[in-house]
Amino acid sequence: MIKPLHFKQSLRALAGAALMTLATGAAHAGPVTELGDAGPLLGSAQSFTGSSAIYTITGSLLGAAAGDYADLFRVYLYAGSTFSATTTASAWNTNNFDSALFLFDSTGHGVVANDDDPNVGPQSTIFKSVAASGYYYLAVAGTGYTPVSAGGAIFGDLFGAAAQVPAVGAGGAGALSGWQSVSSESGDYELVLQGAYANVSAVPEPTNVSMLLAGLGLAGAVARRRRAQV
Repeated sequence: MIKPLHFKQSLRALAGAALMTLATGAAHAGPVTELGDAGPLLGSAQSFTGSSAIYTITGSLLGAAAGDYADLFRVYLYAGSTFSATTTASAWNTNNFDSALFLFDSTGHGVVANDDDPNVGPQSTIFKSVAASGYYYLAVAGTGYTPVSAGGAIFGDLFGAAAQVPAVGAGGAGALSGWQSVSSESGDYELVLQGAYANVSAVPEPTNVSMLLAGLGLAGAVARRRRAQV
């Protein structure tokens, strides 16, 4: 007969391994900073290396002095998650300008945008339940600076809108090809993110954790059956 103590030790070992796996995944998360000047289009967007979750992006819009009204970042999102980005949650002295946030898919087609968070305007918040894993592009801009495709404004006129909108503008069916208008808004920003990763290799692998948790359940069931047979 296998002693119950051995089962307890096995369960503790499995639990420790599961917690270690979860803790290791959480430890990958980190902040990133704009390097140089992130461009406003897919070809000039800033991407990230390494295997990490991204929970903040800090940078600057330099405004009219440098013709810098929008910064674009490539992030990896995975299906079944909820992605969010906001300029309302910074712990630093940033986001002291009227911002707008935009999300595009891997081909530059608009997904969702927001000018004013309904609770903390003129700051901005977007969120999206992700249906397909892949690379997406997150843009931050000063309000009034509008992404366009060959057909026109992708999201329409967001100025002052207190709700996020899909790509419903005249150019909503097309991919990002430029920006129109100018903005009097610029400054330092911190984007607080959820569900964003540097690249595909950073996507959590729940299979290992699930196997460990399944092992815990199996070991517990065996232990209960052994005790019932005693």
